[in-house]
Amino acid sequence: MKYTNELKVGLSILFTTAIFILGVRYFDDLPLFTGTKALLTEFDNAGGLIAGNLVRINGVNVGSIDEVSIDPATNRVRVLFHVHKDLNIPEGSYAQITGFDALGIVQMDLFLGASTNPSIPDGGRVPGRPSHDLLASLTERAPVLINRVDSVLYGLDVTLSETRTLLGNPQSNLQQSLVALRSSLTTLTRFFQAEKGRLSHILQNTEQLTGSLNDVLTEQGDSLGITLHNLNQVLARLDANLAAFEGTTARLDAILGKIDRGEGSLGLLINDPSLYHHLDSTLTSVNDLLADLKKDPRKYLRELKLIDIF
Repeated sequence: MKYTNELKVGLSILFTTAIFILGVRYFDDLPLFTGTKALLTEFDNAGGLIAGNLVRINGVNVGSIDEVSIDPATNRVRVLFHVHKDLNIPEGSYAQITGFDALGIVQMDLFLGASTNPSIPDGGRVPGRPSHDLLASLTERAPVLINRVDSVLYGLDVTLSETRTLLGNPQSNLQQSLVALRSSLTTLTRFFQAEKGRLSHILQNTEQLTGSLNDVLTEQGDSLGITLHNLNQVLARLDANLAAFEGTTARLDAILGKIDRGEGSLGLLINDPSLYHHLDSTLTSVNDLLADLKKDPRKYLRELKLIDIF
């Protein structure tokens, strides 16, 4: 019985120790049943990073910060952290602090290098790069922004004051323009009220005309179809006539081309000046012969015998 109680107490202590170790690893974002890989990085400014903050890759939690301290040799911030043992951190990767220090939301992101590079071993160093603190940048630029906002508000106040002055002065151009605009709107309103009946009548007539036109188109649809068909036939015949005219024109162009090139009798007559001169000389001789025949026909008839004539 005595040994049984001692065994129970020992088992309880072992169980409690195991639960405590698992709890510590769980809250430190450590794998419960697998090992981790310890790595080191350095920054010029911790930016609110403390032990227990998360380590992320592409927005996924892969580890946590173990220790944040100052390196006496370089006065830089030394950060020890761990990630899952099976996670490959290739050379060329770097670490950067992200989040908002003012809001207490700070973590460290790892940006991986090329997967073909050698892996950084356990206890190795990952280069750290400076972070971009949006709130700090806004704080630095706050005076300039405040001055610009103040200048804009001052200009707006001056504009509103001048507008108020113009509205309060009956002789100002703005006040007169508003009065003229009000008068024009009043006149336009009165015109529409006075001509309301006529406008309504015009709209009714327009609607009736549209309806009548629609009825005509509906009733005379067959006639319009026949007319369009006949028009299409006329256009087809006109197209055929134009095609025939084009053929005639082509043939005429061919004939003129032959004449221009001197082909055929007409072409030779037009293009050969000597033929023209010979023909002209022949015609001149014929004219002389006829003139001489009219003048003295006996000269030619007395040489002819009766049998030659008949």
